[in-house]
Amino acid sequence: MSAVMNATTTDVEAETKQMLKEGGVTVEYQRRKAKEMVKFFKQQQFEQAVEDSQVFGWTPKNEINNGRWTMFGLLVGMMTEYATGVDFIDQIKLTISVLGIADIYD
Repeated sequence: MSAVMNATTTDVEAETKQMLKEGGVTVEYQRRKAKEMVKFFKQQQFEQAVEDSQVFGWTPKNEINNGRWTMFGLLVGMMTEYATGVDFIDQIKLTISVLGIADIYD
C-alpha cells in the first residue's frame, strides 16, 4: 500500500513541478485539484457511513453490546446464587435439565 502512496505522491510532485515550470499554478489547476479533493472526501465519507452501518460482524458497537450482555448474565447468575444458594454451574445444569436439553442434574 505504501508503494501506491509513494507512486501517487511522486505523480503529484511531478505534476506540481510541471505546473510551476509552465508559469505557475493556474485557476484551472486549482479548480481541478479542488474537484479531486471533493471527490476524495465524499469517498471517505461514504466509506465511513458503510463502516458505521455494518450490523453483523466484529464491529466495536457489537463488541460493546456483547460485553454488556455478558456482564448482565453474570450479575443475574450471582444474584440468583445469593438468593437461592445454588452456585452458577449448578444453575446452568438445572436450566439445561428443565429445558429438556439433557438430563444432567442430579
